[in-house]
Amino acid sequence: MFLPLLLLAAFAVGNFAVEDDDRPVWDVITPCTIPNEVTQGICTAPQDCPAYQAINQGQDLGSVGRLGFIRALQCQNENETMICCPKLAKAGYRDPELTTNIPRRVRNSTADLSSRFGEDDDDCGVQTFQNKIKGSLTEIDEFPWAALLFYRNNYKGCGGVLISRNYVLTAAHCLAGANYARHGPLDFVRLREYNLFTNPDCMVMDDGLDCSEDKLDVRPRSIKLHPSYQPDSVQQHHDIALIELSQQVRYSDFLRPICLPEPNLEPGLERGKILSVCGWGRTDLFNVDMSSPIKMKASLPFVEQSRCGELYRSQALSLVRGQICAGGRKDKDSCAGDSGSPLMYYDRREGVWVLSGVVSRGTSSCGTVDRPGIYTNVREYLPWIKKTARL
Repeated sequence: MFLPLLLLAAFAVGNFAVEDDDRPVWDVITPCTIPNEVTQGICTAPQDCPAYQAINQGQDLGSVGRLGFIRALQCQNENETMICCPKLAKAGYRDPELTTNIPRRVRNSTADLSSRFGEDDDDCGVQTFQNKIKGSLTEIDEFPWAALLFYRNNYKGCGGVLISRNYVLTAAHCLAGANYARHGPLDFVRLREYNLFTNPDCMVMDDGLDCSEDKLDVRPRSIKLHPSYQPDSVQQHHDIALIELSQQVRYSDFLRPICLPEPNLEPGLERGKILSVCGWGRTDLFNVDMSSPIKMKASLPFVEQSRCGELYRSQALSLVRGQICAGGRKDKDSCAGDSGSPLMYYDRREGVWVLSGVVSRGTSSCGTVDRPGIYTNVREYLPWIKKTARL
């Protein structure tokens, strides 16, 4: 993977772990509900729950019922996303599946919020997702602009973000340099992806089985690197590129473009603001040694460039206007997803998601204090983006 920046999102290793002697810890752990069981569990970190580790491996995640069960285990503890573990450390989940023998949800009513977007609607940054479940797993229709890049031999190496019907924005190092020479060329861009193990993707909801459209693989027509990008430079300045798709795509609930920032505004790029990132990177929710098969998300604090520059000075990195930083808090970093994935800001006034940056580089270990991720600042490249993509 190109500079795999983990989506280690929201899992703090606290002092809550259940001891091997199976002692109850109700005095320090928040009780929670386990699907299909009468006895309550405890809300704790995924890596501290052996029962959870036993059910979240590999092809098991291709089961809609199993994924639904894992989603239902997510719980909140002091604003950190955790999972509901059996009360006794050595106990397992008795029935780790949700039933999928339920009617399939229909998205065909113009009055239905979930089907309000027609294929000719060019509104950007909107999604049908309603905030139903908190956690690091995205909803099936959340962030419908997220893209995956596939290379020779079906190698999945980078992410991207849809900005129009025929252009995807990504990091330049995903399309040039030593790693690209080893794994390239780019074979296709995948859109409408959620779970790498299933097609179509489905999710168990309260009102039925919600299924997406089939995944959409589109071959590139052309690749356009920023003219100032230098693939052999350790600085990775101007790390941004455009992929022109070989066809125009049809918009739907599961495929929308994100909004580009306004030229005179920097979306979310100020002290105290929280940004979001999504992707299919490595994550403690599944297995820290494997890329997530599910689209994940994380919330990250913006880090001012002056502070970020100080933190990276020991590595001889110099930040320029075209770079921004986010993350850098213990166990809550943008270790996020694949290079080229979107860094986003939700504009509450307009009710839309705006693209702030694309993942460029970070540290090899995720969730490291004072080591935020580095992103390419999309606003600084708006003239080039709009001219190249004819927007």
